[in-house]
Amino acid sequence: MVDANNNAYASEPVGKAQLRSSLSNIVVTLTANCFIASSAALLIYDERGGNLIFAWLAVIVALNSLRLAYGLRQLRRISSLSDPQSALRNLTILAFVAGLSWVPLPTYFLDSIESRTTAYIVFIMAGITTGAIIQSLAYWRISVAFGAPILLSTIFKLLLQGQTVDIVVASNVFLLMGMLVRIAIISERNFCRNHATTRQATELAVSLRKAHGEVQRANETLSRLATTDPLTGLPNRSVFNQLLAGLVHGHEPLSLALVDIDRFKAVNDNMGHAAGDQILCSLALFMLDNASEGITPIRLGGDEFAVIATGPDCALRLTQYITNLQRDMRSLRSHPDSKAAGGVTISVGICTNDGKRLSASELFAETDRALYAAKAAGRDCIKAA
Repeated sequence: MVDANNNAYASEPVGKAQLRSSLSNIVVTLTANCFIASSAALLIYDERGGNLIFAWLAVIVALNSLRLAYGLRQLRRISSLSDPQSALRNLTILAFVAGLSWVPLPTYFLDSIESRTTAYIVFIMAGITTGAIIQSLAYWRISVAFGAPILLSTIFKLLLQGQTVDIVVASNVFLLMGMLVRIAIISERNFCRNHATTRQATELAVSLRKAHGEVQRANETLSRLATTDPLTGLPNRSVFNQLLAGLVHGHEPLSLALVDIDRFKAVNDNMGHAAGDQILCSLALFMLDNASEGITPIRLGGDEFAVIATGPDCALRLTQYITNLQRDMRSLRSHPDSKAAGGVTISVGICTNDGKRLSASELFAETDRALYAAKAAGRDCIKAA
């Protein structure tokens, strides 16, 4: 089942699927039943006259109307049915009563098979039974409950007549009945098997889609973990190495700053790593708040951060960025009860690749030397290489 209307069908329990299939053609089936009954009634009336045949036809129409009303009601509420087997049993009972209503046709109007009308009646009885079974291959009990009374009464009436031709026809009708019952039972088994296979395939497809989504989310998480510092949310050293190498290789104008928190080890030793982590996160937040287009803050590890500035006037823009960053960090208190309760300071080294055509490693080394110069100069300052 691949179309939109059958997506729900494929996920239904087998009982609901059988009920839906049995009711799918109920309007056509019962309309054809009434038409065939009308044809038989007119045929018999034309040859024999009398109004009794029309009383029989009224019973047929009334029963078919009842079956149609019940079937359509069940079809409308099939999704909310808690016991589809009960509805199937009721349909079987109604089909059996409808089948019994056809019994008078061969019983009272079937004479010698040599009669043209009799031959037509046998054909009609066999045909309507065959049609009913073909229309309901998902649940064999409904079709057999309808067809068995019709064919058995036909066979019985023919055997009572005792003529050779009647017995031959009765035997053929009996063989037909056996084949139809066998076909109905096999068809239901195949229907249930196919439905189970379809449902399993649908559930497997849903599971595969779910698993694919989980794999995608896992890959996204892994990718994020591979490129993002988990504490600060900044890009990590892997991103730094790739970005710096790409910019240098592309001869992009750039400035690099290395940022180091002054006396950070003392903060961790005296106040604990939680206080240190808070300072690292605050620095990352200030870096992100001050960043503009062409400026990328990165955490290299520990208390070491880097900032890459690209584009025109990258050196000037990076220096202004670092100045603002120092100002923000000085407003931060390491711990209200600590001897180091003054503002947190940072030392920064800057190097600009302005025509020197430095490699990525050379640019990093030059910037690192500038950072050490800033620390040697008393910290809380900026030195350019």
